[in-house]
Order: sequence, then C-alpha cells, then structure tokens
Amino acid sequence: MSEPDPAEVRACAASCAVANVRRAARAVGKLYAASLSGLDLEPTQYSLLVACSLAEGWTVSKLAEVFVLDRSALARNLAVMEKRGLLRVKAGEDRRTREVTLTKQGRATLAVALPLWRAAQTKAEAKFGAERLAHLVGELRALAAAVQDD
Repeated sequence: MSEPDPAEVRACAASCAVANVRRAARAVGKLYAASLSGLDLEPTQYSLLVACSLAEGWTVSKLAEVFVLDRSALARNLAVMEKRGLLRVKAGEDRRTREVTLTKQGRATLAVALPLWRAAQTKAEAKFGAERLAHLVGELRALAAAVQDD
C-alpha cells in the first residue's frame, strides 16, 4: 500500500474548497446560532423562515433547490418547524407537490428574529469588514451556481 505524498496532503489542506467553505460555514454558523439561541431557532430554520416569507407557497422541491439541500434533510427541518407551528406544509394544486407557507406564529417569530440576525450580521461585518463580507457573499453565490451546473 502506498503512502500519500505529504506535500500533496498539505496542499489539499490549504486549498480544498469544500474543507475551507465548511470550516467557515461552521464558524459563521456558530455566530448566528448564538444570536438566535434565545428563540430556539437554528440558522437554517431562520433562513427557511426568511425564504418562506419572501416566497409564500413555494414547494418543498423549490426550497430544496434554492437551499441546495436534499429533500430528506429539508423535510426534517420543515417537520420540526411545522411541529412548532412556524409553518404549514400542505398539498399543492398538483397533488404531487407540497407547498410551504408561514403561519401567523412563524411571521411573529421572524419579526422577533430579524433584530437578532441583524446583531449577528453587524458583528460579522465588524470583524471581517462589511465590504469584504458583501463581496464574499457574492462570490459564494457565484461558486454555488458554478459548481451546481456540473
């Protein structure tokens, strides 16, 4: 059995897109999770509240596509949120689809969460630089779009 080339292993650790994006995602996720913890709301759930608020009645498939989540992972998050009364998942016009809508409680939770998100966003901007963060967000969106085409 051959041994890995140490130089190649070091190069991989330094430049691997997935490892570095995931490391940054975990660090940034902790910042936002700490801010939202009083609401017992995970950052992914917060993002789903935002998406559902902006696009009432999106299907589960559309949400999975936008969030680049597999449908089973999304279904688990939606089930937790539906159980808490934050949203409702119902059959769409086409019975094969499931539509997601925010409930009154979901909109109220989003209203309470928005200032907490703003505090986390302001903290991230202060630590990293608002302009750099905006540029990074744009680049991450471009990266996601570029690799999804493959």
